[in-house]
Amino acid sequence: MVAGVASQRIHYLDNLRAMAMLLGVYLHAAFAYAAPSQSFWLATDPDSSVAIDASIWFIHLFRMSLFFLLSGYFAKLVIDRKGNRAFLVGRIVRIAVPFALFYPLLFGAMAAVIVFSISYVEDPKGLMGLITAAAQDGAISNAARTPTTMHLWFLYYLFMFNALSAALYGVPWLRMNLLPASPVHWLFLPLLLIPGLLGSGIPIPAPESFLPTWWPFAFYGPFYCAGWQLQGRERILLDRLMPYLWHFIALSSLLFVVYYWSMPVLELNSLEPVDGSAARRVYPVATLCSAYLSVLLPVSALLLGMKCMPKRSALLAFLADASYWTYLIHLPIVIFLQTLFLRMQLAAELKLLVVLVGTFAPCLVTYMVFVRYTPVGWLLHGKRSFP
Repeated sequence: MVAGVASQRIHYLDNLRAMAMLLGVYLHAAFAYAAPSQSFWLATDPDSSVAIDASIWFIHLFRMSLFFLLSGYFAKLVIDRKGNRAFLVGRIVRIAVPFALFYPLLFGAMAAVIVFSISYVEDPKGLMGLITAAAQDGAISNAARTPTTMHLWFLYYLFMFNALSAALYGVPWLRMNLLPASPVHWLFLPLLLIPGLLGSGIPIPAPESFLPTWWPFAFYGPFYCAGWQLQGRERILLDRLMPYLWHFIALSSLLFVVYYWSMPVLELNSLEPVDGSAARRVYPVATLCSAYLSVLLPVSALLLGMKCMPKRSALLAFLADASYWTYLIHLPIVIFLQTLFLRMQLAAELKLLVVLVGTFAPCLVTYMVFVRYTPVGWLLHGKRSFP
């Protein structure tokens, strides 16, 4: 591959990685207005939308898969260029240190927001209703008191993936080309995800416990390995898949309709399936659709990124830099704003738009003022020079 092509593809992969981060902000902002899935979320707004709900589960099917795939790609790129030692030092600086520094602050902010939400909401529903009822009865379990990794769980697992890849870098089979070049063979790869899906459940939850569990390695590990294998073989693999892009999109659209239909609907105040027997009958369908969509959608995103974002963009480069900081601090802001709007009767789409603007604005402003050209920015993404 010529140097120009490699450079272009690094740019679009950076853009996709930023997109995967920022879509997480959208998901958390949208959950409050997603009927019927808002019962999963702390702020359950009476103004809700099935369209917002569908958008959440569509994005959820590929966002983290794409993120771990890109993480594997860049991990191999850095190890090949700088070696194991420099790679591990870099991961400690970029992942472990920010996690350790920001976690106490975010934990305190989240606790304060939840206390405010409990006192502010008159008749809480869904998850917030269960928490409020348990608090009033003095029946909050030990599990509820146990700290979790919150929305930083992906950093927790990513560091473990990075450490494993550095430890196994010298293993000969890791240097073999294991990804098939034939598009037909890619149709069988999603079946490798079935064990992880059976362990996680549908829809795929966030593994927030500090005690690592096996299924994220079984589900997200193959994507990390696929990204590792993709590095250096983009022209062979992605260029061969490009003619099938619209086939992948059409098939993904069809499968998503089936997947969304087969997802269980939960009771708002119990978080149990409305029809448990029906949910069990369609569970195999949802699992199979989830496996295929978890592969087809990230591959489609890669191909669309290569097609539509091949060159460097100053705006996208800025958003890529800001995405880490934005994702780190956004969640308390999102839940606070969602809670404030619970008493207002507005269209769900309008509330979602205001929450998104009200979240991104302070995140981007604080990034420009306090992060980009300061030691915090050096920690998150390296030094940036003034324009």
